[in-house]
Amino acid sequence: MTKPKRHHWWPQLQSGHWTDADGLINVTRADGNTFRAPPSKIGVEGELYTRYELAGEKDLTIEHWFGQQIETPFVKALERLATMEGIKVSPLPARRSDKEQELRELGFIVPTKVEEMILSAEHRDAIDRYLAALLVRSPRYLAKLVAFHDREGTPLPAALPRDAAIKTVALDNMLQVFEIYRDQIARAHLGLLLIDGTNELLFSDAGISVEEPWRSGPVPFDIHAPLTPKMAIEVMPVPDSHSRRCLIMRANNRGAARMNRIALQNAQQFVFSRQKPPLQFIKEHFGEPAPKSIGIRTRNGEVETKFDRSRDR
Repeated sequence: MTKPKRHHWWPQLQSGHWTDADGLINVTRADGNTFRAPPSKIGVEGELYTRYELAGEKDLTIEHWFGQQIETPFVKALERLATMEGIKVSPLPARRSDKEQELRELGFIVPTKVEEMILSAEHRDAIDRYLAALLVRSPRYLAKLVAFHDREGTPLPAALPRDAAIKTVALDNMLQVFEIYRDQIARAHLGLLLIDGTNELLFSDAGISVEEPWRSGPVPFDIHAPLTPKMAIEVMPVPDSHSRRCLIMRANNRGAARMNRIALQNAQQFVFSRQKPPLQFIKEHFGEPAPKSIGIRTRNGEVETKFDRSRDR
């Protein structure tokens, strides 16, 4: 096989939604310094998913699998979401003034009707697989797996040099973890968050914000995944018997800022944006934990949420 090209692991940045009029993305460092770059220069890594066969030959199966089976279908699903077509509208259930006030405080726009996008099975599967892949495909995640297998003394293929052997075992483990994530996400509820305001969503080099699916507690995980500057997928750990439904939620500038704090909390080096970056906001919240003022639990098969104002800072 030929040597693979440098690999992009954030295809939504390559989709064109994040670029400005000059076709560039704004990149901000933790200290507030900024530069602009084309998408082709952002989020790349050479031979990120290269395994080694026992004879020492490179196995590029994972490289090609990510490109053909994960990225290509996801880009089509992303464009489907961006069209905002096929919206199903239904009456809003009984309204509660206390919950509506909480929504306003959190920066959400109180809905007057229920809006849902019905996804095809193909597009839903592409989104599930992409989000699962994005969780495990970053260099930092692979480094964690490599360190784990090195620390635990995992048996390694004797025919390979140690570094290549550890990486190969870690990549095999990554594929198993991917299936765990994909299965969990496929059974969860998707929300499509739209920003109605002048602020835009930020995207950090952490990729997406997530709680591990095997964490303790009745609610296994939740995910915030910015897809475009005005749209994000929220994965809620509520088993959904109608898994192709995607609830539409809308947020104002305050809500966008809240979501951006979630995106910034795991940032390592860079934050990406289409519009002029809010430098003071980024410097203040870069790598800082976001408020955890919303509690979620399942009870008798129903999901319950609670807003704790004392934790909202």
